[in-house]
Amino acid sequence: MKKILLFVVCISLIAAFKVYSAEIAWMYVQHRAYGEGKSVNRLGFGLIDNQLRYIESDSAISEVKLFNSQGKEMKMAPHRFGKVSEIFGSYDSKNSQWRYSKKWQFDSWFHLDILEELLPGKYRLSVKTADGKTTEREYVFRSRIELPFVDQRSMRIQKDLHGNLIWTWDVPKDMGFIALQTKTRARAAIEIYKNDENVAYFSIILPSHMGYAFIPGEVAQLINEKGDRFELKISLETRDKNNRAYSKPYIFNEELKVVSR
Repeated sequence: MKKILLFVVCISLIAAFKVYSAEIAWMYVQHRAYGEGKSVNRLGFGLIDNQLRYIESDSAISEVKLFNSQGKEMKMAPHRFGKVSEIFGSYDSKNSQWRYSKKWQFDSWFHLDILEELLPGKYRLSVKTADGKTTEREYVFRSRIELPFVDQRSMRIQKDLHGNLIWTWDVPKDMGFIALQTKTRARAAIEIYKNDENVAYFSIILPSHMGYAFIPGEVAQLINEKGDRFELKISLETRDKNNRAYSKPYIFNEELKVVSR
């Protein structure tokens, strides 16, 4: 009987370890600006378990602390947790090729608003998991740069003869000058909602001077099958992820297809 009880206890401890023991897979300290007029300083990070899977619940952590390069703890708002299914894409400018994952992948993340000014330097993130262990990671914030916004009113969606979607927008005129001073890129993203719940996400990374994205018909179909409302956004960002500027959303309250405007 004692052996059975000990076995059950061991299994329970192993299960708890699998659920809660985690490491920081990525992080950023970032200044964000939004086309609606809001701006925030944001800490974001992702946690993976010992099987390299993203954490499925915010109960995995008990404490989050961020320290600046002087070792001072930063003031932050309470953490928020998000999870969605995702499809990613990228544009290979060297070979002029579009690359996509065509299978939904689970992703989760934590984010907190930093309630202080971001100064250049190295930031250290310390996360205590529910099993009492602490995992840490460092990130360098180099500088704050004001990026322009893509005008949501310039966005268009067209469908070609093969069912592929061509998404276009106007590149801000001053983006070229900024790109000469620092490395930048663009991110075309679609937040997918079902019954007012954010259930999935599509994004593709592009050169910042490109004003269009190609979405294969089969990927467009996968996106349409997931939701009933789609919010399209373009963000311009520095490649070090220190700065990001989001356009206002271009919203479809129906299937993502060509519509008259």
